[in-house]
Amino acid sequence: MWKKGIVILILAAAAFIGYSFYSEKTSSQPLKVYVIFQEDEGRILLEKFKKKANQPYEMIRMSSGEASYHLLTIEKTGIDVVLGGPADLHEQLKNKGKSVHYTSYMADGISAQYKDKEGYWTGMYMGALAIGVNQTVWRQDPQLASLPLPQKYEDLLRPELKGKIEIPDPETSGTGYTLLASLAQQRGEDEAIQLMQALKKQSSSTTFAGITSAQRLAVGDVAAVVNFLGDQLRFKNSGYDINSYIPPQAGWEIGAVSILKSGNNTAAAQKFVDFVLSKEAQTEYMNTAFSFPVLPNITVNPLLTPVKLENLLVTYRFDIAARHREQLLNRWRLVK
Repeated sequence: MWKKGIVILILAAAAFIGYSFYSEKTSSQPLKVYVIFQEDEGRILLEKFKKKANQPYEMIRMSSGEASYHLLTIEKTGIDVVLGGPADLHEQLKNKGKSVHYTSYMADGISAQYKDKEGYWTGMYMGALAIGVNQTVWRQDPQLASLPLPQKYEDLLRPELKGKIEIPDPETSGTGYTLLASLAQQRGEDEAIQLMQALKKQSSSTTFAGITSAQRLAVGDVAAVVNFLGDQLRFKNSGYDINSYIPPQAGWEIGAVSILKSGNNTAAAQKFVDFVLSKEAQTEYMNTAFSFPVLPNITVNPLLTPVKLENLLVTYRFDIAARHREQLLNRWRLVK
């Protein structure tokens, strides 16, 4: 009998050692995250999650266009989570079977308009397209000083602004594609392509990412840009003389989070989604990124207090933007 007891103890000890090793191996496996917004913003969230959950991570910063190409064309990426980027990117991932359904309990307080009804992605912030102007550059330019600041896209086509504005490229930038897709839904594809091409010809260049336009605006390389308001306020908060105006029927984004089917760390991915949708993380992110929260009862950054959202294109549909992406971009390429 005592021999049987020893055998049982040995087997139990072996099982415990095996379990401990497996648990340690699982907990030490890094969570791999594509971050579509700014690297420092992503790092703040991931560092907080690392401390909270004792979870190591690997962060890869990509623009929306880059992430779309990698995730939609490569079968096994090993990436667990896509964090940020307009919801139409997450809709593409859902439509192509690249993401998995996960309805976080933390999403209960988020309005239905900010999340996928099937649970494939959930919004964590909201941002609006805006026309940004470097007022110092504007005042010091003899051709611009007497002109009113632009309040609609057509104002950027004034001959005095030739070579002095910039828009992000819709092929590589989620900001640029939001501009193109929202114009297409508001005005029809023909007029949208025509206006975008006119803006491109007026621009000194088309930038790879929306944040690049904001950077060039801040340092005075251009007088005016179109990109997301949060990027402009990021530099205004650092002391740059930037004025922002949301044009009539402006496009907007829901910055979302989703879990990928090709990932290797689903349990950690689910915990991370729960975390980024929490009020704690939302509050931290909103104060860093100058975006609007999707959770109620979160005080927005003071720079957002005077912003009026009445100008937004309330009928903008992310699912339509996702379905029409290749069609719109093909038309954009044809008239380059």
